[in-house]
Amino acid sequence: MESLLEILGYSNLDRIWIDQTTRDVREGRRKVTKSSFDLKIVRSTEEGTAYEDSINHLSESEREVTGLVFALAGYLVHDVHETVPFMLLDSLEAIDSERIATIVEYFESYAPYLTVALLDEDAQALEDRHEMITEI
Repeated sequence: MESLLEILGYSNLDRIWIDQTTRDVREGRRKVTKSSFDLKIVRSTEEGTAYEDSINHLSESEREVTGLVFALAGYLVHDVHETVPFMLLDSLEAIDSERIATIVEYFESYAPYLTVALLDEDAQALEDRHEMITEI
């Protein structure tokens, strides 16, 4: 997450991670321990002050990139790439064209077969070395 946020130029996002927490809750007459996962976000101001933020304050682009990074992490950690060497990226319109091109370049180093559905104007930001399908 850290390297992709840096590459994409999200300068005020310092860190994003998932934290597993446990807590005791009542189920009927018993107390049981339940796990939950919380998304943690740390931002910083131009002056360098760090503060914790919530997903509600992320821009649409930041939320999209966060989802993509966690999807890639799960794809790699759970060895999905060994049985399904294919990844499809779609609905990236919230991310600007230059960042989409960077994301495609980053993801293609991890997914042997990468297909990306893009609007024409976003596809123009990709290098000419990618095979394009313009009509079906």
